[in-house]
Amino acid sequence: MDSEQTPDDSSRIARLLLAAGLGAAALWSLRKGKRLRGALAGAGAVALGYSATGDDGAVTDPLAEEFEFDDSVGSDDAAVEDAGAGLRCAACGEPIVVGQIRVPNPDDETVHESCLEATA
Repeated sequence: MDSEQTPDDSSRIARLLLAAGLGAAALWSLRKGKRLRGALAGAGAVALGYSATGDDGAVTDPLAEEFEFDDSVGSDDAAVEDAGAGLRCAACGEPIVVGQIRVPNPDDETVHESCLEATA
């Protein structure tokens, strides 16, 4: 038996249920006299309800873009090379990798400690 629901439908149902729960919590908090808690829960219920019923995805799309993960698996050497790609020694031009000692030279450029000693 194949389900007709897509992952988007499942998240929409979950958001609707969470919005209903927050709405109930907001009403309960307001009846108990906890105004701030009730107002925050009500605002959360409105936001979740809007994102669940809105068709444009304007609320959820920016979050989806922000939390995208790269699932590609690479070697550890590639990760070390990528980490040092942005930081290069001003004296020799080689990348500075994690664990290497680096210091500023008299011109405030980052160099390997060994390169600074060699030029001194």
